[in-house]
Amino acid sequence: MKTRMTELFGIRYPIMLAGMNWLTTPKLVAAVSNAGALGVLASAQYNTDTLREAIREIRKLTDKPFGVNLTLGIGDASLIKVVTDEKVLIVNYSLGRPPEITPLIQAVHAYGGKIIGTIASVKHAQRSERLGADALIITDYEAAAHSGNIGAIVLIPQVIDAVKIPCIAAGGFADGKGLSAALALGADGISMGTRLAATKEAEVPDSIKEIWVKATEEDTIIDPAFDGINCRVWRNKAAEDILNKKSFALFDAISAGMMMKKALNLSWKQFIQTAFKMMGRESGVGGGKKKLAAGMRFAVGSRLFYKATIEGDVTNGILVMGQTVGRIHDIPTVAEVIERTVTEAKQILAKMNSQIAD
Repeated sequence: MKTRMTELFGIRYPIMLAGMNWLTTPKLVAAVSNAGALGVLASAQYNTDTLREAIREIRKLTDKPFGVNLTLGIGDASLIKVVTDEKVLIVNYSLGRPPEITPLIQAVHAYGGKIIGTIASVKHAQRSERLGADALIITDYEAAAHSGNIGAIVLIPQVIDAVKIPCIAAGGFADGKGLSAALALGADGISMGTRLAATKEAEVPDSIKEIWVKATEEDTIIDPAFDGINCRVWRNKAAEDILNKKSFALFDAISAGMMMKKALNLSWKQFIQTAFKMMGRESGVGGGKKKLAAGMRFAVGSRLFYKATIEGDVTNGILVMGQTVGRIHDIPTVAEVIERTVTEAKQILAKMNSQIAD
């Protein structure tokens, strides 16, 4: 199945793994790449040493193309240097402003790499193209975590019509029906997050995989209460408690900040800057009190995400989850997911072509 996405990245199938913190490990990334799609590693879960180790581990596990996701303006800026020093050939960025995006694009292009910008609006898509991005990920409303505000059926064609570079649809895609629909809307491929995390190769607790299989498309909720930015998560008791409270105790915020500071290997200054930057650029957070509240919310939300994803505590932790869970009913291998997705998409597209009368 050839599209502009497969040709640009040298992959067999127009499918990529979404860069998900604490979910995309080298093993999962390599499995996706070895299956003919594009594996992507989320970098924010690492420090400079462990990120370098992870990139090198992926290279031991696969000789196929893979990428690394960078969340610009968040955490340790030296992660960018690790990625460019290692000459990762495909780099996906999210957030960021031109002063951060432009140097990254220039550095990656200097060694022959490709850049994918993550966007959720036409305006940001056009900006990323102007800055030199080689492709875009269109994040729609159905996506897990920090999703867009517009549904796929409207947002995808709007962006496609506004730019000339290849576009990858993200949010709600889990099978061949989704892939064929994305292609029909004008996209060059799809990004899968939850579906590829719900596989045998994914190194997550079984309790989480069980939730993904049993949950429906109605079991998620989206709200900025979780970490200060509009975020889609599983509707469990912990999520409901936060929605009902709408605020965090100072003690909870301090203990959460200490835990996440250690987990992300950040100095206190870096952690505070991370929270403030994230809130400021996404929510228009203003003065000191608002920034302090935003920082507290980011700290507590991050701790609860970690508790669910890494510790497997699905009662007290918060699990990011997209509406695509309604399409997940089993835990297959990565290769099985990709092969059956492509096979189903080909069958649907062939059937649609056969139904078109001259």
